[in-house]
Amino acid sequence: MESFEIQLLEDRFKIEPLDNGLYRIIEGKNKLGVIFPEPDGDQVKWATQDDLEDDFVQQIGELITENNM
Repeated sequence: MESFEIQLLEDRFKIEPLDNGLYRIIEGKNKLGVIFPEPDGDQVKWATQDDLEDDFVQQIGELITENNM
């Protein structure tokens, strides 16, 4: 998959899809972390093992989902 950009409020992030279903989030030249989808019943919850706020991870994940549709 190709990298793409998303916008959350006034911030723009580059998203780099990785081969194993993970997504690297980059702001400017800084790697913020890696997020991944986890099934949660009939919904998808986005998670990370990095030091990112849960709300931020979920919002970015939802934008990734929209982009992939």
